[in-house]
Amino acid sequence: MEKFLKISLSGAFHLIPIKNILGVEVGASTKVKILYNTVGHTATGASEVLGFEITATAASDAAKTKEQLNSVVDAIESALQTSWTNPYYTLSPKYAITGVSQIEVVYAA
Repeated sequence: MEKFLKISLSGAFHLIPIKNILGVEVGASTKVKILYNTVGHTATGASEVLGFEITATAASDAAKTKEQLNSVVDAIESALQTSWTNPYYTLSPKYAITGVSQIEVVYAA
């Protein structure tokens, strides 16, 4: 059974598949990156998706961003410990999520 982290943001849901996570690391200030070990193409085929970047504006310094990273890693662990009948695990990190975006490499024409 595939497991997903479920993020609710501004009335929309984002699903991050756990199966192919290679690592979780601190990105730029207020951001945590979830990187994949496989690369997926966007619908247009003009770029490749390398992972997701989660923003929390309240995680405004290095210590808070590290706490945010640890809470995301803990959520991944908790999600994997749930029953196979629970494919979604709601991500509720230490600091509220204010943005979710794909990390992409765009091909130039």
